[in-house]
Amino acid sequence: MTGAATVDIAEVMGRRVIGPVRALAVSLCALVALLDGFDLQIIGLAAPAIASALHIPVAGLGAVFAAALAGLAVGGIGVAPLADRVGRKPVLVAAVVCFGVFTLATMTANSVPMLLVYRFATGLGLGTAVPCAVSLASEFVPARRRATTAGLLFAGFPFGGVLAGLLGSRVLPTAGWHGLFLVGGVAPLVLAVLVVLLLPESPIFLVARGAPVARIARVLAKVAPDLRVDAGTRFIGVQPRTGRAPVGRLFESGRRWSTLLLWAASFVAFGVLVVNSSWTPTLLAPLGLPVARTAVALAVFNAGSVLATAAGGWLITRFGARRVLPAAFALAAVGVAGVGLAAPSLAGVAALQVLIGLGLGCASSGIIGLSAVAYPTAIRSTGIGWALGIGRVGSFSGPLLVAALVAAAWAVPGVFGLLGGLCLVGGVAAAALRPMRAEADPVATPAVVEGAP
Repeated sequence: MTGAATVDIAEVMGRRVIGPVRALAVSLCALVALLDGFDLQIIGLAAPAIASALHIPVAGLGAVFAAALAGLAVGGIGVAPLADRVGRKPVLVAAVVCFGVFTLATMTANSVPMLLVYRFATGLGLGTAVPCAVSLASEFVPARRRATTAGLLFAGFPFGGVLAGLLGSRVLPTAGWHGLFLVGGVAPLVLAVLVVLLLPESPIFLVARGAPVARIARVLAKVAPDLRVDAGTRFIGVQPRTGRAPVGRLFESGRRWSTLLLWAASFVAFGVLVVNSSWTPTLLAPLGLPVARTAVALAVFNAGSVLATAAGGWLITRFGARRVLPAAFALAAVGVAGVGLAAPSLAGVAALQVLIGLGLGCASSGIIGLSAVAYPTAIRSTGIGWALGIGRVGSFSGPLLVAALVAAAWAVPGVFGLLGGLCLVGGVAAAALRPMRAEADPVATPAVVEGAP
């Protein structure tokens, strides 16, 4: 292709085969999600040793866990939208460096207030990095594969937790908890260097931003080496960005109710997901299921979650969000509501945990995948950041709700029954979703919401 006066950037990025940058972008962004899951898991593994070092009870670390979750929410809601203004790559690099540096700094904490600050800052970086990574990777693949790609990327989160568990079993006995945080801090810094050196900015974002043709040409030389661009080339295929990208635009162009419904589904999915992981051992112990045996059930929960998270984006692309997400929430509702009744049977609890992992893994992944295609380029990071940020608010609020129920002496089956009811609420919200118009962006949003024709 030579000297074309007009280049359709959507057509270029939608080609089946382009340069190797596509695979590189998806791989590096997937590592960001993996490190997110890794970091959040290692603080749990290190908790007893940290509590001993600071001479506080393990229960006193509840605020430390909450600080990281609060940082995740603030990062997704308050900082990730910057990527729609200044670019995906610079915000991603800054966020990865942030959580790498403060993960390392955690090793030096000698008081609870210092630990709270470091964990909040770590969460801030993590909460910013993942939406940027999803936005960047999804703009390097054809529009029809954005939801699938976003879902696959988010599968790195539970996989990172699995990796942390495997590594922790080897590192903790030899290098202690400091060794885990050393790995968790150095790896992001290495990744940030790789992103700086190897990964270009999203061409779709540059066109929407109205970047100079020379800069777009330099990026396209890596993405599509056969494409020639000259100074007079005009780009089409994506709506130019107009002014800033405020959160208010998430509610324009017929998106108001769908955005709110998407947030409601995200709040429930991530809230119940974290409650199940954090509270299940404590809740089931008085019913005769020791923590060590509950850990086996949670292992199969994580395995189911990894599989379903990887498939969530593809499923909503193939069958539509309004079919897949309600079914996923319903599956989770059955599993969660049944756990309190199945104890102390390990086999029964484990079987129900598989349902929870499959249901909530698919729901959380599908929500992120839908966010990646529901909003146009100009507000894509804002849309993903807020959907994920609201989910992180759910992650923060869910454990507090269960703590209040336990303090009020609720029976364990009643607690799990209420959580199952919340899953049904999430399913109703997902079923009520309507297609969001993606303005001039080349995204077939109605097919993703309603189902492929």
